[in-house]
Amino acid sequence: MITISNLKKCIIGIRHIVKIAIILVIAAVLIVGIIKITYKQTYSVSLNGEIIGYTQDKIALQKRINDYINSGNGENIAFVELNDMPEYEACLLKNGIETNDEEIFNKVTSSGTSYYKYYAITEENEEKAYVKEFADAESAVNQLKEKKSTNSDNLGIVEKYATTEPEYKTAETCVSELYKEKKVVTAQATTTIPKATYTGPSVKTDLGVSLVKPVSGVISSRFGIRSRDNHKGLDIAAPKGTAIKAAANGTVIFSGYGSNTNGYSGYGNTVAVKSNSSVTILYAHCSTLYVKSGQTVTQGQVIAAVGSTGISTGNHLHFEIRYNGKAIDPQNYIY
Repeated sequence: MITISNLKKCIIGIRHIVKIAIILVIAAVLIVGIIKITYKQTYSVSLNGEIIGYTQDKIALQKRINDYINSGNGENIAFVELNDMPEYEACLLKNGIETNDEEIFNKVTSSGTSYYKYYAITEENEEKAYVKEFADAESAVNQLKEKKSTNSDNLGIVEKYATTEPEYKTAETCVSELYKEKKVVTAQATTTIPKATYTGPSVKTDLGVSLVKPVSGVISSRFGIRSRDNHKGLDIAAPKGTAIKAAANGTVIFSGYGSNTNGYSGYGNTVAVKSNSSVTILYAHCSTLYVKSGQTVTQGQVIAAVGSTGISTGNHLHFEIRYNGKAIDPQNYIY
């Protein structure tokens, strides 16, 4: 039975609770106010696990870094490769301590490697001269064809990317150096047959599988004859750690570091996926491998990360398609 005495005690108890609640709310408001007066919301920026500064606008700072990667800050730079990207974490920064976006930007980009874009004029897939603009290369080739140079049918233009710029030539110089007159051959003359070099099938082969791009990036070296070797794949430059996806379904037949013993010497960390009885796809120079031999992978599955292991001059994916054991041009199918 509720008595007047018990009711009074309940009312007094409720009053105490309300007072305590009001005190706690006031205290919380005061604490928040003190924090706002003393601190400001910002982001700490880390590089390789070390804090290098603070920014209040991480979106604007990262956009500036991304713009630098895409175009650099110099003439004719195609893109800049950064070994490491910054990480952001929300924090409270004491008022009076300034943010340092400019210093952060300089530290992040200081170790970047710039890649220049230019064009090579080739003769039978061998690079003969370099020009800065595509229009110059096209003009030189067209002039040689108009002059009926005997090598005009074997000329080509290749887009190139490198960390250093070559010695450029004008279109006129290219024409002068590459022009070849038709020679009159006497009956006694002998004919020399040029040595053939394998660069893959001249027509597109039906692989029996569909492909998707394993990584997004800039093509830094194409399939075929280069100044130093016969390139058996396609190089796609991308930042270290970029996810590499399986271009097609298949079974992993190799996952490890390439060597003379396993047949992948110079390839560094490599994944080889057999998609059918005829097609094997290689993903080389990886920084990290996420799959093991014997594992089944599906198209689009992340299997590795971009790196620069093995014989490599910078972070990129070496993407190679082998049909019945022979390398073929990936650009017949993707990119």
